[in-house]
Amino acid sequence: MRRILVLITLAIAATALSYADSVPATKRDKALEGIHACLHRNEVSSRECKHLNQDVQTLVEAYRSGDKSVLPTLFRFTYLTDFYDETLLSDPDGFLSAMNQLPAKDQRAVAAGIAGGGTFRLRDAERFKAIREVLGNVPEASPTKALAEVSLKIVEATNAALFVNYFPPRTFTSRAANFQVAWYSSDMYRLGEIPLWPPSPDNENTYRFTYLGAFTGPKAVTLTVLPDGGGQIRMSVLDESRDRVKSEQTLTVPRDRVFEFLRRLDGAHFWEMASESQHRGFDGAEWIMEGVQESRYHIAVRWCPDSYEHSPEDATFADAARFLFQLAGYKHQGNC
Repeated sequence: MRRILVLITLAIAATALSYADSVPATKRDKALEGIHACLHRNEVSSRECKHLNQDVQTLVEAYRSGDKSVLPTLFRFTYLTDFYDETLLSDPDGFLSAMNQLPAKDQRAVAAGIAGGGTFRLRDAERFKAIREVLGNVPEASPTKALAEVSLKIVEATNAALFVNYFPPRTFTSRAANFQVAWYSSDMYRLGEIPLWPPSPDNENTYRFTYLGAFTGPKAVTLTVLPDGGGQIRMSVLDESRDRVKSEQTLTVPRDRVFEFLRRLDGAHFWEMASESQHRGFDGAEWIMEGVQESRYHIAVRWCPDSYEHSPEDATFADAARFLFQLAGYKHQGNC
């Protein structure tokens, strides 16, 4: 009798363990089915997508429990920045190997997710340093080396404000100040621009106009005034995806044209202009003018200074900025 009771107890225990093991697999499979149905429908408000967030979280939990088979599906949701970063740091070889199986376009999307989700950046500077170190230390012989280099480039560009200081402290003071610094720094870094602040002997007499349009690739034009009064002007343009420099050129500027630019900028009282304006709008473009003169740095940022009723100084500021474009051989289109 005792032996029968033991056998029954063992059978019940084995059944319970088998059931316990099957629950995660069942939940995982149901979540995968729901996610694939939602992705196939491609309509967030549809019935198939009703439990999408819950299904994604189920797969995250499954991965953390050791089921790495769900990682390719989770790569479809590039807003999972914290999960991506956690997984990359804990298992860089496994994460990058799985990521390496994706098409190039999807690899870049996941890299943007690692970097903070595209529009945003990483909030934690320590995490950025850790990710930067992991990606930078992938061995040359590794099959994921090229992927790590591309991912590192995206992570650094998105988070440029965490390791490159383009602007003096408290240049921007609104509630959006951190966003502005992150956005401007990211695009300027992608353009290959170096900080003009703090002033250095190499930038003793330099002016840079950076144009960040909502629907066009960023552009930057830099005029260096030479001791003889002439100048050199360099222009860089990013493609609309903000992935690479589309064109870059350097031209010589005669003295009279340099003088004309300085005359227009002085007409705007640039060195006395407030660094930022209260007038803001949607879309449009950010016009960022920086100047270094005799070890003095100043910056003025305006949103679409040609598209609204503004002060005479702002109008002259816009005129001087457009003139820099002309000196670089570029004709600016539109009123913003």
